Amino acid sequence: MTQTTKLKTLLGTIAVLAAAAWAAPQAHAQTQLRAQTGAPGSSPFIFMTTFQTIAQKYLPVQLNVTSGAAATRSTLDAARKQVELFISSPAVNHYMANGTEMYAQMKEAPELFKSIRSIIDFPLGPYHIVTYEDSGIKTLKDLKGKKVFAGPPGGAATVVALAIIEGATGFKPNVDYQQARLDWNSGQQAFQDKQVDVMVIPTELPSPVIAQYSLLDKIRLISIPDEALNTEPMKKILAVPGRTIDEIKPGVYGKNQTNTEPVKVVGSWVGLSTYKDMDADVVYKLTKTLFEHIDELHAAAPFMSFITKDTALLQMNAPLHPGALKYYREVGVKIDPALIPPEAQ
Repeated sequence: MTQTTKLKTLLGTIAVLAAAAWAAPQAHAQTQLRAQTGAPGSSPFIFMTTFQTIAQKYLPVQLNVTSGAAATRSTLDAARKQVELFISSPAVNHYMANGTEMYAQMKEAPELFKSIRSIIDFPLGPYHIVTYEDSGIKTLKDLKGKKVFAGPPGGAATVVALAIIEGATGFKPNVDYQQARLDWNSGQQAFQDKQVDVMVIPTELPSPVIAQYSLLDKIRLISIPDEALNTEPMKKILAVPGRTIDEIKPGVYGKNQTNTEPVKVVGSWVGLSTYKDMDADVVYKLTKTLFEHIDELHAAAPFMSFITKDTALLQMNAPLHPGALKYYREVGVKIDPALIPPEAQ
């Protein structure tokens, strides 16, 4: 073998080894995705962590999930491409698109909202208005002078909780009762420690969070009176997309739930969303994988059994991401033209 031939052979071997070295990590490369969800134990948290497990089991992706995030903030973060996946809300979408409520002082909010894209919507669950039986509180009018955790300041859930109280009683926060200004994690802990008298929290039914409280002591769920539904504050929040009227039956939380009659509550929807420039192929594969393994989602919690291809677009009021749109079209889901994004027209 000549020196020239040996050199060519050596160079060829080096090239092959270099290609193999480059290809090996690529074959195992994972798409890193940032995700935000609600507080541990909440419906959004259970959905997102189950989705995380399914996605990472069947796809080369890594979801780095941050919990305790409010949808009002997550939607802004996604619009600014600071997070790829987040728990959205039809109500938050409505406020941001119209520059109202928590976005009233943010002039750029409607323009930022144009970057938000939907993947799936699902029921968050009812707003539980919960107190301990020994508090003596049996109706919303008994909140006079009490300390109430109604959700994080500026959150969409807090807007609903305060409207429910005002609609039923006319009470104003920090005038007729004290509003505890805490995040979800701190607020739930404060209720458990009886540092607040009442907590208002949207969560699935039955909720592991509420069930935990019922193991510690007797609890009472407070009902919205029928006459409150016709008040202006209640009409206003019920007119927002993703809001329903539901009931919680007696005994859902066992013998330590003291209610003997059904409790009337406001129900709410949320969703899994992203931003419009998110890779369409990744979103398509995430959507497809979720539904191909929907049995694993259903097995994780009873409330998620409602999630199917037929319910995925209910209450949705932000355009679908093109990747999700592709999947729904493939499986024959009827799509409202309003949900088709401009880039897919």
